[in-house]
Amino acid sequence: MLSICIPIHNWDVTKLVRDLKTQADKLKVAYEILLLDDASDYEYQKKNAQLDFLDHVTYLQSYINMGRSVVRNTLAVKSQYPYLLFMDCDVTVTHRDYLKKYLEALPAKVVVGGAEFKPKKPRKENVLRWKYGIVREQVPAEVRRKDPNAAFSTFNFIIEKEIFDTVQFDETLQGYGHEDTLFGLDLEAHGITISHIDNPLRHDVSRSSNQFLKQTRNSIDNLLIIADKVENRDRLEQSITLLRTYRKLEKRHLLGLYRLFYQMFGKMIEKNLRSPNPKIRAFDLYKLGYLVEKMKAEKNS
Repeated sequence: MLSICIPIHNWDVTKLVRDLKTQADKLKVAYEILLLDDASDYEYQKKNAQLDFLDHVTYLQSYINMGRSVVRNTLAVKSQYPYLLFMDCDVTVTHRDYLKKYLEALPAKVVVGGAEFKPKKPRKENVLRWKYGIVREQVPAEVRRKDPNAAFSTFNFIIEKEIFDTVQFDETLQGYGHEDTLFGLDLEAHGITISHIDNPLRHDVSRSSNQFLKQTRNSIDNLLIIADKVENRDRLEQSITLLRTYRKLEKRHLLGLYRLFYQMFGKMIEKNLRSPNPKIRAFDLYKLGYLVEKMKAEKNS
């Protein structure tokens, strides 16, 4: 009844798969674990390919980088059971009843379990991503339910296969960011409200601050692509704080003033974000600065 779908890129998922398999075997339900490697380095391919020998586990390999949306859509096509459980690969199952909780939440159409992070501060080069996760992503279900579709995340969720066959991830989005935003709003447009429970996976942060800033810029690029796609632009802006802030500055004719501010203090802000003690408020200013410059460049092109 359950297809566990895990996209892989440069991560050893051996422990994750064995932990999931142990839980699934105890539940005595029909299941499969589908792994799709998205052009990882050879050392990871070699480790993870050995999992294909386990019962109920299938390992698939792509030698070209397909991207986050294409990989998830492909896993759904390959699946055989009526419910799909998607998770990122860089996670740890920290609760022994993780699968049981999801099964107890059914027959809900889409359920998001949430994320948690290690309380211990990581190495200084990884602090920004970790701190952002603690402050912005480690959110209890009670809070996520206030705007359930806007709080959708691809990190850890279960969905009816029949629904996924109708609403898939947009494959035109490249790289990192906001494919989950569009997916959540697409579900809402189809009359599907996402359910939220407290059933987190631990996100094992591995990205350096420089990598995370690069991914953040890519996510804002994707956000602008989404803004041109969605029929209800107001709903998108309602769900994304960054867009709401931009519109407020635009309405008050303050975009030019903010550009001047960012030109003066942008280097200082970036220095803080790469430091051992980054400020999330500084990260918000960084994202807004990138968006303002990006929109200015598009208007001038």
